[in-house]
Parts: sequence; C-alpha cells; structure tokens
Amino acid sequence: MRLVKEALLQFNKVDWRRNLELGLIDLILNHNPQLIALLAHDITDGEPAKRMGRQDSPSVEQVVRAGIFKEFKKLDYRELEYAQSDSYVCQAFLKLQDGKLYSLKTWNKYISRISAEQLTVLLAEINKIAIQEGLVDLDRIRMDTTVVETNIHTPTNNSLVWDCIKESHRLLAHLADKEQIPYRDYTQGAKKSFFAINNSKADKRTDLFIKQLKQFTKTINQVDKFAKKKTAPRLKPWKAILFASS
Repeated sequence: MRLVKEALLQFNKVDWRRNLELGLIDLILNHNPQLIALLAHDITDGEPAKRMGRQDSPSVEQVVRAGIFKEFKKLDYRELEYAQSDSYVCQAFLKLQDGKLYSLKTWNKYISRISAEQLTVLLAEINKIAIQEGLVDLDRIRMDTTVVETNIHTPTNNSLVWDCIKESHRLLAHLADKEQIPYRDYTQGAKKSFFAINNSKADKRTDLFIKQLKQFTKTINQVDKFAKKKTAPRLKPWKAILFASS
C-alpha cells in the first residue's frame, strides 16, 4: 500500500516509537486533508476561516489534532498546555514546530466545540483508511487488562451519605421483592436533602446535613432489621418450645 513504506520510515524516528497510534493518525491526517474538513465548520463556529491559524489562535488542523491528542492521552486542558511545551511528540503531532504555544483557555475555547459524536466519526474514518491502506492487521487482536479511567464524583461527606442511602435501598428493593418483606423508601427525601446541601449557603448546610444523617440512620436501621430477619436461626418446633421454657 502507498502509505506502508512511508509509515516504516516515519516509525524509525525515535519520537514515534512509543506512540505508534499517534504516528499512524499523523500520517493519515497528512495524506487526507478532507478529514480535517469534517470538523472545520463546528470549530470555526461562524468565525471567518481565515482567522484560524493567526498568531493568536491555532489552525483548524491544530485544533483537531489537539482534540485527538487530548483524548488519546486522557489529559485535561492544563495538562495539554504543559504537554505542548514538554513533549516533542505533542509538538510534532500538533504541528507546533514554529515554537508558537497556546494557553489552556485557547485550547478549551476551540476543542470544546468538538462533540464526542463528531470525534467518534472522525476516528472511524481514520480507522477505515488505516484498514484500506494495510496499516492495520485485522487478523490479529491485541488485548490487555489495563484499568480504564472513569468519571467519579468528588467524595464529599454529602455525596458519600447519599450513595450509601441509594445503594441500601437498591439492595432492599431487590431483597424485599424476593422475600415479600415490606420496607419504607427514604430515597425521595434524601435526594432532596442532597441537592439542598449542595446548593445552600454554608451557614444552612449543618442543619440540612443533620437531617440527612437522620434519614441515613433510618435507612441503616432498616437494613439491619432486614438482615436480622434473614440471618436469624430457624428452630424446629420442639426446640423452640424447649428454648422458650428454659
């Protein structure tokens, strides 16, 4: 294929050896400018296209490349700002060889215009080209057990109590349906308290949190009562009589 030989030459360079995926994407983008055009309209957001790439802003291609680099490396905008000055791979991929760097606010302004759906479409097109050009071998699959990062909320006291209440009622609902044992649902009131604590001023949060802790205590007591019903030993009738009379 026409890109295979060039890929082999490019990957002989030290800067791409540990970043093969980015090296392939860089190569494909260089040979397929129509891919950049897929996101151009959204990135410019009504601004004249000729303004993109001026001294105070990156080009459309640089924005697309920065969005891909940020996604691949799982960076926030501050880390992206640092990488462009610290990583030669980042500079090469973002085409910053002229030494012009951009602030995290600038990257945020333009990259945020690219939706997850748009980026998915772009990466799908890149994969198609990689397969057509023989750069990807579909006869072999590489798998690993790497832990994948996921979004979690900040573990505040309020959020942790609310999580415990939600999980307790989830388990109670499952067990109550199975064992036909009634229980009281405190999640509606607890949810209101959760949002009220988050959106209230500091001087009002103490009383609201005390109220939430009371609902939490009721929930835990209910779970404890339910667990005791499930784990209490069941005596045979004659043993129960002996136990009661002793």
